[in-house]
Amino acid sequence: LLQMSFARRLLLIALAQVFAPVIGFGFTVEAGGKTCFDETVKSSERVSGDWRVISGGVLDLDVEVTSPSGEHVYSAEREAAGSFAFFATDSGTYVVCFSNARATQAAREVSAKITVGEQGDGVELAKAEQLAPLEDRVKRLHTSMISVRDLQDQQREQDEERYRVTSQTRRWLLWFTVLEAFVLVAVSLWQILYLKSFFEVKRVV
Repeated sequence: LLQMSFARRLLLIALAQVFAPVIGFGFTVEAGGKTCFDETVKSSERVSGDWRVISGGVLDLDVEVTSPSGEHVYSAEREAAGSFAFFATDSGTYVVCFSNARATQAAREVSAKITVGEQGDGVELAKAEQLAPLEDRVKRLHTSMISVRDLQDQQREQDEERYRVTSQTRRWLLWFTVLEAFVLVAVSLWQILYLKSFFEVKRVV
């Protein structure tokens, strides 16, 4: 396991700032091995990075960023490139590891850029105990939203049922009107024919 400081790496290429706005560095991760970088970060400082496998067989790596408490704040498996950015919630040493453990022969050539120290606009990040009430509020809000959605679904079903009943009633009324008109026409014709036959019989008599 190869351990080295970000600052130590960046010190070797500090003169590159004069010629380029972005500082990057390259390294090799041997087959079956792992290369890690560590840096002491203060709480609320921003840690960001970009990385890319540029050569070496199948272009993939496993990458993890671990906090001082051992929490994985970033993780990627079998990726050829990636990026991460976060504000440190705890002060201490953060470790970025590039693992080539899946490979048996080919080493991976990696190009990376890592930045540490950008402040989070002076805003103190929330601790776990500060997030607990917020999580409860979010859960309550989520439950309320589900209730509202269920109520909306129920109202929509009721509206659809009313629309179905109304449409069916309109169809029945339409057919009843047609039937009524047919009966009226039939009765009128019968009356005309009856009266005509009545007067013809009376004339004969």
